[in-house]
Amino acid sequence: MRKIYGSLFVVMTAMVVSDMAGAAGTYYNTNNVYQRYNNTGYNTNATRNYARYGQQNTTTTINRMRTTKTMSKVSTNNNPNKKQGWIAGIGLSHENASWNFDMADAKSKLRYDAVNWNVIDGNATYYFGNETPMQVKLGARYGKQFGDASMIDDDISGGGYLVSEWTNEAGDAIGYQTGHAISVGTSRGGSQYGFNAAFGLTDYFTYGKVKMTPSIGYRYLKYKLTTEKNYGVALDVFDTTNLHPYETCMSMYMGELQCDPFLLFYAENGDITITGRVVDSEGNVSEVIQVPSFINGSPVNGVSAGGTYYYKQPGTSHEYTTTWAGPYLGLDMEYNIDKNNAIVGGVEIGLPVYTAEGNQPYRFDWAHPKSVEDKASFGDAVHIGLNGMWKTAITDTTMFTLGFSYDYYKVSKATARTYLNSGYYTERYNAYQAAYEAATDESVKAYLLSEMNEIDSYRNAGWVLESKNEVKSMYKSMGIRIGLEMKF
Repeated sequence: MRKIYGSLFVVMTAMVVSDMAGAAGTYYNTNNVYQRYNNTGYNTNATRNYARYGQQNTTTTINRMRTTKTMSKVSTNNNPNKKQGWIAGIGLSHENASWNFDMADAKSKLRYDAVNWNVIDGNATYYFGNETPMQVKLGARYGKQFGDASMIDDDISGGGYLVSEWTNEAGDAIGYQTGHAISVGTSRGGSQYGFNAAFGLTDYFTYGKVKMTPSIGYRYLKYKLTTEKNYGVALDVFDTTNLHPYETCMSMYMGELQCDPFLLFYAENGDITITGRVVDSEGNVSEVIQVPSFINGSPVNGVSAGGTYYYKQPGTSHEYTTTWAGPYLGLDMEYNIDKNNAIVGGVEIGLPVYTAEGNQPYRFDWAHPKSVEDKASFGDAVHIGLNGMWKTAITDTTMFTLGFSYDYYKVSKATARTYLNSGYYTERYNAYQAAYEAATDESVKAYLLSEMNEIDSYRNAGWVLESKNEVKSMYKSMGIRIGLEMKF
């Protein structure tokens, strides 16, 4: 307003000054007052006023033309950071990942370490423009495992798994036969693919020069890992009670515990005994395991080491296909260094549904091709994703990108299902039944009946064993990425 009033004041002052000049001339020239007023004073002043008015308009017009020219230059410049229409990109990533899961009751752990992926991905974002500050983002990825990785199937560090409970003739527990196994295999030939879709509010928040876009979306990730050439050892030990006369586990220096392999001796009359190291009256433990010659007067004619053995599995020993899929909330951030360079980053928090299916072909007691399955419902798993990227313009429509990514998936209480081989257990049931009908010893018949009842429980459950809140699983990866982005 002050500028407007100032301009009006200048114009009005000029007009008044011009009139005063004419009046002064009229006043001093008394010879031809009428002629000077009519032909010179009025016309000259009018001409001057018109000229000044016209000059002012001309200047204004020139200024407007300059302003229009400048605005036109900005609007027609191909600014690489402008968000309008389609922006599509393609990239190549190298990622290092690991995946593992632990089972609570089964005391089993499985992990794949240092899994390397080569991933190609494509993405496209449509920006509705300034009038409608919204965007739709789509993406897809496909990856192949690069090189070999190690797989460890650990049934030792969790304490082992229960094989059988042993009792004496009175029915009192004398000990627990527990299994401990570990194997190491080679993982190769894995694959993965995924996609995501999101809707966002473009540059909805700003903090200084940083523009932030909140979004809501859906992400799907599926990967398959395969293990070959698996080598392992298994050891059954006997954790005794006070009712067992022999020592099978001994405490050593600095709290170390050493356990002998489980040994079961058979007599000709069918009696059995589980032995260990003899302890004398002074507490000294024998250096050798006691081997009985007779059991209840009958000579020993056989020995079993239970589940103690070394094994080699040359073919495919493990196959696992895992899926994390569900909605997420995201926040993308952008800082424009200049019209040709920008730094972008993002954070993502999701609640995926977790599913893992496994096949272990060498487990003859399990079904195939699906041996195990782990599932978790919505809200049981979480995904945290981070990414950062530097973008620089190559041309008016093409940008080179260099960035990194980090993903963390975790579920704590998934339900575990084991699918049993019905043919295998039916065959065992028939063998137990035949032995039960031929047995005369009541303790033997009781043992066979308990085994038959257990198989009956498997049959009644549809040959599927289920354990809730059993599995804790985690997948994480970190990668670097190079790519190109283009505007259309």
